[in-house]
Amino acid sequence: MVPMQQIGSSQAQFTVDPQSAKRTRGALWGTIIGLAVLVIIFAVALLQAANTNSVLGWILAGIALGWLMLAVWALSMVRKAARYGRDQVKQAQERFDSQHGRAPVAGGDAGSGQSLRDQKLAHGMQVILVQSKVVKEQLAETDPDAETVRRALETIDMTAANGLNSLKESSKPVDGTVVD
Repeated sequence: MVPMQQIGSSQAQFTVDPQSAKRTRGALWGTIIGLAVLVIIFAVALLQAANTNSVLGWILAGIALGWLMLAVWALSMVRKAARYGRDQVKQAQERFDSQHGRAPVAGGDAGSGQSLRDQKLAHGMQVILVQSKVVKEQLAETDPDAETVRRALETIDMTAANGLNSLKESSKPVDGTVVD
């Protein structure tokens, strides 16, 4: 089966829904409160160790400091991973847009990618070349299959007619389905 891909004016838009924003704020506040609790635990353990001057108090203060340092390290790693993930999603979206026929934004940089019409015409030329090769291969055989040649020529005619119509209607936005 041949995969099909819809092309046209639909553009993928990423929006932040209110629930996602609420969860993000909740996670931020949870992180702030958690770090504040660890700082308070460390401060209390440090003060208790200094007041009682016991080895156990200093060990507990060290353990609290270790947990605080671990939490700060984990927070920095999560932030770094989130930044990396955000960059990867942005790059993937850009690659997807450039590979799947997203037309450059009107008034945008002309060199930023092929227009949708140009991609559709290039695809049509590829179809014509493939079908032309099929005809040549059939004619080179000792017993060519007339039905295969007829279908290939029909496909060439149809694709060429579609390409010409696309050029005639170049002022209108291109819409259609690309068959890979």
